[in-house]
Amino acid sequence: MNNRLGIFLVLVLITSISLSGYFYIQNNDLQINKTRIEAEEIKLKNELVPLEIEVENLQSEVIKLINETNTLETQSSTFQSEKTILESEVSSLQSEVIKLINETNTLKTESSTFQSEKTILESQITSLQSETTLLNNERADFVTQVSELQVTVSSLKSEAISLQNDKLSLSSQISSLQINVSLLESEVDQSYNTGYVEGELEGFNNGYIQGVEDGAGTGWNIRDPTYSEATFFATTDKTDENEYTENYTCHDFTTEFKNNAFYAGYKCGYVYIEFPDSAHAIICFNTTDNGLLYVEPQDDQILTLTIGQPLYDRELYIVDFNDTIIDFDIIW
Repeated sequence: MNNRLGIFLVLVLITSISLSGYFYIQNNDLQINKTRIEAEEIKLKNELVPLEIEVENLQSEVIKLINETNTLETQSSTFQSEKTILESEVSSLQSEVIKLINETNTLKTESSTFQSEKTILESQITSLQSETTLLNNERADFVTQVSELQVTVSSLKSEAISLQNDKLSLSSQISSLQINVSLLESEVDQSYNTGYVEGELEGFNNGYIQGVEDGAGTGWNIRDPTYSEATFFATTDKTDENEYTENYTCHDFTTEFKNNAFYAGYKCGYVYIEFPDSAHAIICFNTTDNGLLYVEPQDDQILTLTIGQPLYDRELYIVDFNDTIIDFDIIW
């Protein structure tokens, strides 16, 4: 309807313009023919009355349309302002959307990272759970072992108490035995002195002449001992009580022991032993009932000599050198 009113108003305006032109021309003509014009003017006036009414109506319509146009323009301006505001809001919302999209992408990246970390942590948790299970099992084993050890310790404590009591009892017995030994030593010394004097007198009186006759012209009469004589002499000889020093070595131990055996009447050998990096000296007896007997004069231990084998028994000695026997010689 608004379009039709617009067309109508245009037509009215065109008509108004045409009439103005027409009246302008007629005015010029009226100057020439006033009478005719006046007559025609009267006629036109009569004809213009309905047109004026229509023009007034059209003017009212135009005013109404102008008011509506103004209203529409106001509304259009309002709509334009609202559009500007909405466009600004849309732009702001677009910025917010872009920001949200960026944040979403960031969150997606972080979520992916967190997911990876979650997977790693879950794997670590699984591994730790397995380790925890193993540790719990080991702990249970240790608890069992501790319980068993506690029982063992308790038993050992009981045994220790019992041994302590035994020790006290043995100490008492040892003290008593030491007193008895001291008494016996006194008796032995007394008996030894008595026997020595009596034996020396008897031996000198009865054996001197026969000994002189048997050994005349031969010097010292030494002999090979029996096995029991050799071991008894080794245990009673005092050479092992000497201290090993730079000036008193295995050679000195062996020489002194050999000399003591000589003065006791026994034939004793000096044994020289060769090792890969060193040498050593011990003594030996050629016993009449059990063959060669090798003795370490530093502690009276009986040894076995085999070429290619160690000299010392590892259960009795701590050896910090190569004691493998390469060769050995005996000097009688």
